[in-house]
Amino acid sequence: MQDVEADAAPHVLRLRRSPRPASRRPRIARIRSLGMAEGLELNLQLARPVNTFDAHRLVKLAAVRGRADQMMELLLHAYHTEGLNVADEQVLRRLGGEAGLDGDEVRAVLAGDDHAEQIRADRRRAAEAGVTGVPSLVIDGRPPVSGVQAVADLQRLIGH
Repeated sequence: MQDVEADAAPHVLRLRRSPRPASRRPRIARIRSLGMAEGLELNLQLARPVNTFDAHRLVKLAAVRGRADQMMELLLHAYHTEGLNVADEQVLRRLGGEAGLDGDEVRAVLAGDDHAEQIRADRRRAAEAGVTGVPSLVIDGRPPVSGVQAVADLQRLIGH
């Protein structure tokens, strides 16, 4: 299997008008069914839009410490399965500890502006690439595509 480098670049959606609940149902059902096919429990009805800027800064710290994958897994599970507010400092501190990060470092990042410019640069890069929603994938510089696809479709996109 070919190695794939993933970059969890942040993107904050600017919601103009929330679609009617009935129009969201098919999309949510599709996402949940794709997740279930991979053994993921997605409780999207619990998820609420929040500012993930600090969560992404914590992922940058985790990357420096070789724990980015663990941090992303915990954040995604907290948000999509548990419905936790991943903008809440206490939630982020707990998740950082569970990811194996030093508590003092986590508190320092959340209290300061470490990694903030990197996140802003990631956002600019995503916008320049044409990313307008999450999850999106930019593969080999091609236009972004939705990350909400079956595994086989994603494998085809990355050349497997």
